[in-house]
Amino acid sequence: MGRAAEEEDATDELVTLLLDDLGPALQWYRDEVARAVGLSPGEVLCLEVCRRQGSMSSGRLGERLGLTRSAVAKMLRRLEEAGHVARSSSPDHEQEIEVEVRPHATRDAVLDAQRRALRRSLREMVGNQALHGRKHAIAATAVAGVATVVFARARAMADATIERRLLAERRRAREAGNPTPWWAR
Repeated sequence: MGRAAEEEDATDELVTLLLDDLGPALQWYRDEVARAVGLSPGEVLCLEVCRRQGSMSSGRLGERLGLTRSAVAKMLRRLEEAGHVARSSSPDHEQEIEVEVRPHATRDAVLDAQRRALRRSLREMVGNQALHGRKHAIAATAVAGVATVVFARARAMADATIERRLLAERRRAREAGNPTPWWAR
């Protein structure tokens, strides 16, 4: 088997691993963590993005999550009422809202326990597979690269969905005799 055929087989195997094995497993994991914390999977994802990125604008958060401003505002309102986030006016932009994760005893205990358990399992796997030193760096680079590709693909899919929805709304407005104003184009 030539190099090109080997690369094709390896690529097919990675796609299958990601879409058929890893994707559903990660979704199931997120669903169970959300259930344990008493939030929706989307709310947990929102909190994770905020935790990793630190304080961020609601607009940027919406871009990262692939949600509309309205959906982000509703989600943040629920999370703020439950004590998970704090919202404040942005010092740079008057109309922008800054979001920051707040400490929350129950949520933090559940998420910390889940992270410790996952870390133990991965540490065992790393030890069993001798993934340390150069091999570890190669594996980490590969995983980071795959995550970047998957995120970029998801972002492109979300953008295409938003574009189709916007165009459909504009078409319906035109058909109803309400053309899109120049400032909304």
